[in-house]
Amino acid sequence: MRKTKIEANKTRQHLLDAALEVFWREGVTRASLQAIAQQAGVTRGALYWHFKNKEDLFETLFEQQYADFLAAFNDETLRDNQDVWSHLQHNLNAMFETLATNPSRHKFCDVMFAKCEQTASNETITELAHRYHRLFQKQIAYALQLSREQGRLPENTDIELAAIYLESSLVDLIKIWLDEPNRFDLIGKSRRVIAANMQALQQGILNG
Repeated sequence: MRKTKIEANKTRQHLLDAALEVFWREGVTRASLQAIAQQAGVTRGALYWHFKNKEDLFETLFEQQYADFLAAFNDETLRDNQDVWSHLQHNLNAMFETLATNPSRHKFCDVMFAKCEQTASNETITELAHRYHRLFQKQIAYALQLSREQGRLPENTDIELAAIYLESSLVDLIKIWLDEPNRFDLIGKSRRVIAANMQALQQGILNG
């Protein structure tokens, strides 16, 4: 029984890896379950045993790729942290380091930003992307709010605007790097961009 469960988990992960490869190569709209099954070397029946449809595959990929973020930025973790500001900086740096060094994360972000087409047939998947994007925004804003409460940001910092400012800068950096990965060292440059943005927020550029 134990061996069967281990084998099933391996097949499930193999299907997720195959799905990411097909989404990255063909785009989400054009990717078919048949192509994913072929990429994984299994039958469509085996795929359906693990996943209901393409949307189910995509959502599971999201959960995997966002697992480290969700662990670092869930409400309880943030509330229990005595220095949320340093925690925020450390984990934003770690996020970019993973993007630069993990091919799976690189492909997933490429799918998200360039190959998740806004079409009627793709509406469920694009809504999933929007939902996780909103979650990212919400938890970054909460981290900034707690940082203000801990005295790491000016008392009159506009938290909503600060979250937009930080997010827009980092998302643009990701997009530039995805377009030209060899243009600059992502880890080194992202650390400097993150530090500069956080220093600007501490200096009160977005006071209410």
